[in-house]
Amino acid sequence: MGVDDFIGRTETMLSFYGFSGDNSIACTNLCRDEVTAILKDKIEGVFGSSFMTNGLGGVITCGVTGFGAGLSHSPTCPAGKEKYVFFSFPHIAIDAQGSVGSISRPGRAGPSCACGAMAKALGEFKADGYTNACKEPGQHDALDPEYSILKRRLAHTLRAERADVSDLDLAKITAAAERTITADLEYLISKAVNLDKADYAVVTGVQIHNWASEEPGAAPSMEFVAPTKMYVVVNGVRTNLDVTGVPPLSPRQLAALAERSRPDLRKLPSTGPAGEVPYDYLMQVVRGGHDTSAMVLPKSSDWAGFSTAPEAVKK
Repeated sequence: MGVDDFIGRTETMLSFYGFSGDNSIACTNLCRDEVTAILKDKIEGVFGSSFMTNGLGGVITCGVTGFGAGLSHSPTCPAGKEKYVFFSFPHIAIDAQGSVGSISRPGRAGPSCACGAMAKALGEFKADGYTNACKEPGQHDALDPEYSILKRRLAHTLRAERADVSDLDLAKITAAAERTITADLEYLISKAVNLDKADYAVVTGVQIHNWASEEPGAAPSMEFVAPTKMYVVVNGVRTNLDVTGVPPLSPRQLAALAERSRPDLRKLPSTGPAGEVPYDYLMQVVRGGHDTSAMVLPKSSDWAGFSTAPEAVKK
């Protein structure tokens, strides 16, 4: 479903169980890729600034201490309880021609890839299998910690599920990553959340980018979410929720929600549940909206007092 529609339905569902931007802190776990900022922006349009646990590919590496730091920032309800909303989404791109993994990034010529870390892991599993990557917990590459942890966690999931490497593709490994990262999230929650003092919600899925180039006549850019799990734990009792059971928002409601995330920009979702993401919004969120053609750059001589003599960089 479209990202604005998903966020609207999520807000409606969670508010019924007492979670809102006024009394809860959002803990958001996405890939480090800057293109995931769209979903982050939409989440924060409802829940305010979130505590980020982002990792490469969405892998969680902050540990219990990192989790605890975020939870300690939560508002406190009048009854003394805290409320947390955990969002976790790996991501994938699909271009207008249906090519999985292909994305057009604002300001960069030609197609790019999302998620690059997933694509790298897929290629290595295809070449070498996943058995050798099933290392013991705590073993990782000191120069490449997040990727090596992501690859190890994925390898353990694929082995447990007896996945056929020859049948793996980017969509399937992304789905496996979502299951893996959600399990890791839930394990950390069990270690970090005190149910006597807090209620919490878990919202997971896959973020899907369908972005077009800036070329005239290009297909509209779209942003989707494929939800996988949503539940709340209130007073120690878990209730599973189905966000697809909430009626979709009207076009007027979608437009109002879209504007709430970035009031400085005019965003016009389409008339259906899947909203178009205007290119100027992409540029604003992903690239800062800077027009380099309007910049007046200083001459190199103007920087003489602020720099040392040039030195060659060792290759």
